[in-house]
Amino acid sequence: MKIEMTEILLLLILGMAIASDLRWRTIPNWLTGPSILAGLGFHTVMNQFAGFVFSLEGAGVGLGLFVILYVCGWMGAGDVKLFAAVGSFLGPAQTISAAIVIALVGGLLAFLVLGFHQGWRKTGLWLWSYVETMVVTRSAQGLTPEQGVVPKVPYAVAIGLGTIGSYWWYPLG
Repeated sequence: MKIEMTEILLLLILGMAIASDLRWRTIPNWLTGPSILAGLGFHTVMNQFAGFVFSLEGAGVGLGLFVILYVCGWMGAGDVKLFAAVGSFLGPAQTISAAIVIALVGGLLAFLVLGFHQGWRKTGLWLWSYVETMVVTRSAQGLTPEQGVVPKVPYAVAIGLGTIGSYWWYPLG
């Protein structure tokens, strides 16, 4: 399997975002803004206008999918901008594939963070009651893991692992 220059750059960007999110719980604008431009630039240089459109569509799909989660308060703005940058490298189709894998990885990561924060038994019982309530009432309103502060999930980890995982599901080339 041949690794492209854009894939190496994307891995470096994801690595820096993960390190920043784990250390400071933030993904800096100085990383996400230039990353979007780099994805646009690489595809434009390689495929002229068609590459620009491909990259712009990917960034738009990434932004559009995650901005909904931001508006609902479930995700930070840095995560949204990071996924727009990822989309600018992947293009629209693989961005959708990556989003699906990221959602799966993110759910597992959230469960792990909650388990370490509140204890595994309490987290398991909460998850069971959550699923049970959704099945019986068809509503998940009012169910929170515990009153008080819920730990933040470093979602750059899910974005990074999900993006890498999407290559197995939807390989480029």
